[in-house]
Amino acid sequence: MSKIAQQKNILTIKANYFRLLIFLSAAVLMTRLVWLQIIQNHYYLNRAVSNSTRVTFLRAPRGIIYDRHGNLLATNKQTLSLIAIPNELEHCEALADRLAKVVDLPKAKIYNVLLKAKASNSVLPVVIDHDVDVNTVSRFYEEKIFLPGIDILPDISRNYVQGEYAAHVIGYCGEITQAQLETRPERRMGDVIGQDGIERIYDVQLRGIDGEQRVKVNASGLSISAETSKPEITREAVGGQPMVLSLDLDLQKAAYEALGKRSGAVVALDPRTGEVLAMVSRPSFDPNVFTKRITPSVWKQINAPDHPLFNRALSGFPPGSIWKAITLLSALENKVVKPDTKLHVSGGISLGGFFFGDWTATPGLFDLVKCLAWSRDSAFYQMGLKLTPEQIKEWGVKFGAGRPTGVELRHEGVGLVPDSEWKLRVCHEKWYPGNTLHMSIGQTYVQVTPAQAARIFSGLGMRGQVPNLHFVIKIGDRQIPSPRPEKVKTHKEYLDVVLAGLKAVVASGTGGATRLGNIEVSGKTGSAEAPPAGSKTHAWFACYAPSDRPRIAICAFVEHGGHGGSAAAPIAKAVLVKFFGVESAHPAVAVAPPKAKKTVVHKPN
Repeated sequence: MSKIAQQKNILTIKANYFRLLIFLSAAVLMTRLVWLQIIQNHYYLNRAVSNSTRVTFLRAPRGIIYDRHGNLLATNKQTLSLIAIPNELEHCEALADRLAKVVDLPKAKIYNVLLKAKASNSVLPVVIDHDVDVNTVSRFYEEKIFLPGIDILPDISRNYVQGEYAAHVIGYCGEITQAQLETRPERRMGDVIGQDGIERIYDVQLRGIDGEQRVKVNASGLSISAETSKPEITREAVGGQPMVLSLDLDLQKAAYEALGKRSGAVVALDPRTGEVLAMVSRPSFDPNVFTKRITPSVWKQINAPDHPLFNRALSGFPPGSIWKAITLLSALENKVVKPDTKLHVSGGISLGGFFFGDWTATPGLFDLVKCLAWSRDSAFYQMGLKLTPEQIKEWGVKFGAGRPTGVELRHEGVGLVPDSEWKLRVCHEKWYPGNTLHMSIGQTYVQVTPAQAARIFSGLGMRGQVPNLHFVIKIGDRQIPSPRPEKVKTHKEYLDVVLAGLKAVVASGTGGATRLGNIEVSGKTGSAEAPPAGSKTHAWFACYAPSDRPRIAICAFVEHGGHGGSAAAPIAKAVLVKFFGVESAHPAVAVAPPKAKKTVVHKPN
């Protein structure tokens, strides 16, 4: 083969290799084009959209909460929230350092939120701080160019228009915790949920369903102005269901103001239905503080030594003499005394080397009605000597002591109605007769909550129909029926004696401060000794009115308030006056405070 032929052959081979290379390159490009345009079309379309739009939430407004007359208790307000866009976050540590100069939050906390948000890889924003103020907004926009993935968006927060008045009932909302997130996968970081009270118990009904919208952004991630592009709502927010509570705001305020600065509680019920008309606990707190970030000063206030978060209306305390209505009924039902029994009263009785004192030493021969009207301890000691703790407990429990009231709130105390088995199990010693004497006047181990006391006196006034307490009377368009009351069977002639005694307490006895003109009130005062030693007694007054056909039952309790007739009864009267819309035709009359009596703890002989 000539040299020219060889050169042509080499050129042909090179040309073929070049053609093959061009073909292979074209094949690779075509394959990649098919992969991008057809197979991965959906993925890259979404990426393209996300480069020009941002998905944000539309916070669903929580259901509005009303009192029974339509007064607002909890509503919503427009706010601004500082948020992070998880799929836009980069260099979280440097970002947290810069952001800490904008918002008054520790860098470590911001960094932790950013890391968790980035790990979620969600397209929906995560709230860093709720309800940011104007100064924070101003600082943010000054630094916005250096804060990629961070923005400020319109939001909704809770507004408790009545402040402290109903805080322990309504509760409050707050940001979901990590522990709560683990048990509620349907929620997300930064969500606000009900944390206490009605807000927590009915969080699902109140919270609604958040919506979503797409907002156009520019290359820097800044939202395009509303004038040039409106957000596209891809899912409408669904508001939570409105709720009507049985509370009467006027009564709630009257009870709150009557209690004043003293620590204590007031509970008012409709004894026919169990609807709670008022439930006040003081000291109280402003639930609006929980809608924002808790500052150290606010944290100090809500954790003050007087425990403002503590709901005294649902906490147990020794009931003192209001318990005597139960002791008297138990004594009658167990035939320890008869309706016409008369007892010698004096300064007290001695038992086992100990003296159990009466609040007054005035002697006399009293019938059972007068014994209750004047709260004569020595009479009830005599009944206690012939009763067992189990017999007293039976009637206390029947009327609601020592068990839940049914009210829709967490952390309800159930109090304590002791018996010999309980003392052996808890105190590791047997029950002594002196323990029964103390139990007969509502002292030492006996514990009753103000809500239970209101329920007990409702059951007495309703002649054995013991209501189950509740707040919610309507959710959305659905009416919530009252739970059926519990029926306690009593002998009419025995219950009549107790009711006559309760009527006499107000008409002529220790509860004269609640006399209310033509409206007959029945009730019982109580002064319960409680630690620390030497402190004033707890003051109690429980009542219902009108006496023959009760429409309201009230328990007023003042922690270390002194005598029930002078400290607690006027509080109950203020609620009665507001409820019936009348003023008393007679000035308040209260029995003189009892003289201090020696407290004894019975020990073995």
